[in-house]
Amino acid sequence: MGAAFLLPGLSLVVKNPKYFRVYAFAISLVGLFMALAVALETRGGKVVTYWFGGFKPPFGIVYTVDSLSSSLALLSMFILTMSTLYSTWMVRSRGEYLYYTFMLSLGAGSVGCLYTGDIFNFFVMLEVLSLSAYVLVSFYRDNPKAIEASIRYAIVGIVATSLYLLAAFIVYGSYGTLNMADIAMKSRLPEAVTEYSGGIFGNIAFSSAIAIALSAWTFTFKAAIFPNHFWLPDANPEAPTPVSALFVAVIDLIGAYGVMRFLYTLFGEGSVMEALRYDILLLLHVLGAVSALVGALLLLVQTDIKKFVAYSTISHMGLAFMAITTGTQRGVSAGILQLISNSLSEALLFYTAGIAVVATGRSLESLGALRRSKVASSAFIVGLLNLFGIVPLFVGFWSKLFIFMAVLEVGYLVSAIVLVASTGISGIGYVRLMNYLIRSAPKVREDSRLLNCWIPNVVIAITTLTLILLGVAVIAVPEVSEAVAGVGSAGMNYADYVKAVIGV
Repeated sequence: MGAAFLLPGLSLVVKNPKYFRVYAFAISLVGLFMALAVALETRGGKVVTYWFGGFKPPFGIVYTVDSLSSSLALLSMFILTMSTLYSTWMVRSRGEYLYYTFMLSLGAGSVGCLYTGDIFNFFVMLEVLSLSAYVLVSFYRDNPKAIEASIRYAIVGIVATSLYLLAAFIVYGSYGTLNMADIAMKSRLPEAVTEYSGGIFGNIAFSSAIAIALSAWTFTFKAAIFPNHFWLPDANPEAPTPVSALFVAVIDLIGAYGVMRFLYTLFGEGSVMEALRYDILLLLHVLGAVSALVGALLLLVQTDIKKFVAYSTISHMGLAFMAITTGTQRGVSAGILQLISNSLSEALLFYTAGIAVVATGRSLESLGALRRSKVASSAFIVGLLNLFGIVPLFVGFWSKLFIFMAVLEVGYLVSAIVLVASTGISGIGYVRLMNYLIRSAPKVREDSRLLNCWIPNVVIAITTLTLILLGVAVIAVPEVSEAVAGVGSAGMNYADYVKAVIGV
């Protein structure tokens, strides 16, 4: 985060925006390699901890990273790096240093949420992420729609994060701690007394239920799950295209992660919330199913390519929620794979559509401009096919198949029907986009950026290759399937998480 906020100071000395672009890409690339190193460190179920200031938890703040958080952080930093590189081609503004400041801050907030082992520090990082997002949505401040979308997003977003803060206060008042591992232990062993934080206070079952209800509202808002999905179709299209790609892998993903961390690590099986937890998971499961259908239906009537992708995101985040709320290891693993598949696919669609937006505008007819680039047009089709989930070569097929198996495993036949129905409905929209890509012939405007598209083509090629290789690896490399299952298992295994921090 410090590297992000150096940019305003550097802008007083450096005036050439090329330096800001190189600086931002270099920092994001370093962040990607660091996230990769952490992910490799957490292989095999290992949990890594870091005590800030050397203060022993739960007295001090600790970062606690397992394979679940490290995998999602790696995904987040990959999309951040690709979006930063893409921005060096697309974004042209006198305030570029501010753009890259908040883009890097957005990435830092995301990783902070994923790595922290403290529920209050999670709030701090969530605020860093959210404030950066509000600014980036309104980056084109000459556009009234962007300002309006940012204000609407910010007002409701502030309410959402405030509810989470209230939940953190309630938890602290009941458990005497903000440390996630300490909370996880006491929610299962109420008689436990921990050094520094002591024991519990009052009826922790009641206070935990209130805290979960408040935080669930926050998480469904961040993940754009019905009925808290309304901000995404406004904010996402008005943001710069590279930022739109980031929304899926950086903001929406945090909502899904929060649900997994709260309902499996903190208040999972064997906790004081066990009796009510099934009902909470079922409610979130139903909201996920409704989101899948609503998003699929609404994308059919869109004429704006960025809004189309936004509603596609809502639909696929709904599918991910359906999976992670089954309460099974298979479901959590399927949900994580769905998050990865969706993030890569939606980002790829934004990267390819961004060229068409520069060339002709945001209407669906503008997709015909992609035929000028074989790389962009081919990648756009790959992204659509992966989201459709009918080609075994792509990871999107396997994530939907695993979700289907997971919901049937717990007897949710209606959910399986919703999965098939939402896939079929959204598939109509994807075929419609392919038709525009093949048949429309828009008039291409003159723009200097279109004279040299090697940067977006590199970003598109790398993202496409990653998507394809991941799909092939799920089929052909048993270790990859085992790793995905291991990530799902880590999401449900609170014991190793507690032991790494508290030592018991």
